[in-house]
Amino acid sequence: MSNDVIPLFDELIYPRWFDHDAMGHINHVQYFRYLEEARVNWIVKGKLEALSAGGKHAMVVASGGLDFRAEWRHPNPLRARAWVRRIGNTSFTLYQSLHSEDGEILVADGDMTFVWVDVDQHRPQPVSESLRKVLSKSLLSD
Repeated sequence: MSNDVIPLFDELIYPRWFDHDAMGHINHVQYFRYLEEARVNWIVKGKLEALSAGGKHAMVVASGGLDFRAEWRHPNPLRARAWVRRIGNTSFTLYQSLHSEDGEILVADGDMTFVWVDVDQHRPQPVSESLRKVLSKSLLSD
């Protein structure tokens, strides 16, 4: 990952004891929840609601996946980060990762694509210029 591009978000996530599976490590589905938690924190802290026209627009998951790179165990925190891989007309793709707190161990990473939708009509809408500007600050180069 390029060190000169700031992440869209960089959040510490604290796994819960009950996130473990029978093997004693964090269950794979929890990683999706951790990244969702980090995105929600980004939305709230970054005031993304203001870009949603008062809740009229929202980002909806269109596709996503993760590659699991290392086992992780409670109570060790994870660092959730995201960069923007692509900004389209009505959608954008984030590269998301979960690392050890110090960033040395990559635990899971992958892409997730979101569609910007009109909440009432359930239809894709163009990514607004204000949102495009926010996303562009974390856009990775090819």
